[in-house]
Amino acid sequence: MTHATRIKEDLQLPAADRAALGQVDEVTGGSVNVALTLLHHPELARRYMNFGLSFIVDGVLPARDRELIILRTARTCRSPYEWAQHVRMGLAAGLTEEEIRRITSDNLGGWARQDAELLAGVDTLLATSRLTEQQWAGLSSRYGTKAAVEAVMLAGHYFMLAGLLNSTDTQIEPGLEAPIPLG
Repeated sequence: MTHATRIKEDLQLPAADRAALGQVDEVTGGSVNVALTLLHHPELARRYMNFGLSFIVDGVLPARDRELIILRTARTCRSPYEWAQHVRMGLAAGLTEEEIRRITSDNLGGWARQDAELLAGVDTLLATSRLTEQQWAGLSSRYGTKAAVEAVMLAGHYFMLAGLLNSTDTQIEPGLEAPIPLG
């Protein structure tokens, strides 16, 4: 099995790119197929990986909230690769299995108010490319402007990444399948 079933060209990895792949492996716990897919455009991959990994290693959002945003985006984009990787990360960040199952539902009843607002904001942003005035005010008062900007960029980033992963049919690494189905 290849890392992405729709990519037919062989991947040639120079030493510098193998080092970058090692960094991705370390940060994600073995999720390297996303990097292998990106490395079909090495220059873009080098620029992108620093940006993409920065949300995980240098982000200012609480890890649990970051994973709520990513998982809701993965669900909306129907991205099995993102879902599989971030279910594990969400559990490690403090989300419960029940919460992760509920992320797949449009019904936001039963969520704590702040979680429901965050999930609704992701839904609005992905549908309209713009938070409402009330959603922006709530996000920026909850986190401050810096983290509110990060939250919007995070959802947009994973929306963009889902487009690539879904389009190339990037495969989930064996043994890293999601213990909770995307639905």
